[in-house]
Amino acid sequence: MSDVKNAYDQILDFMSNTMERTLLLRGIADKEKHQLLLKALNTQGNLKGLVYLIHTTHDGMEDFFRWADLYKLKVPKKYGQGMKLSNLTIYFDNLTTKNNSEKYDDYAFDFMIIWPIQSVTKNEKEIQMLKEMAERQKTKKIIFLTLKEPWYNPDSFETFVDRVIKLDCENDDPKEYQRIQTAYENDMKRRGY
Repeated sequence: MSDVKNAYDQILDFMSNTMERTLLLRGIADKEKHQLLLKALNTQGNLKGLVYLIHTTHDGMEDFFRWADLYKLKVPKKYGQGMKLSNLTIYFDNLTTKNNSEKYDDYAFDFMIIWPIQSVTKNEKEIQMLKEMAERQKTKKIIFLTLKEPWYNPDSFETFVDRVIKLDCENDDPKEYQRIQTAYENDMKRRGY
């Protein structure tokens, strides 16, 4: 079975599992992760969800879709406005991890995507804040979505999420997988690690 198909099946299983609420979707296959997640959410029917953008500007709404190779979507003009993407209604907001936001604690979205988490992977206080926020939410499914691995390591999130799905495409695209790993190793050598 391909890495992409396996990850897709795992996301669908997570969405239907009533015992699991939080997911860390990680791995170096950034485009594929974003595409699979949107596809899996879309197959669930008419869902409403929030994409909570960490430490981003207003451009983060477009950037989120660019990582999925979706360039011509009309994103909202401001945070809090909904947009339709097939079966999904998606809202965006900016999340600061500098203080504990309780803004959406009383909203029961079908899903919440917290993205991009690489900006907090080295800050234990901010990770703790995200953990506490996820515990308070009434939202059905909370997904922590990574970018730019292996340069940013989200291992610390694995300690508090219900499920981890890793998509590296090592089997589907071994040349690209090896290219990224080699670039990372060379970069670490240049930095003296």
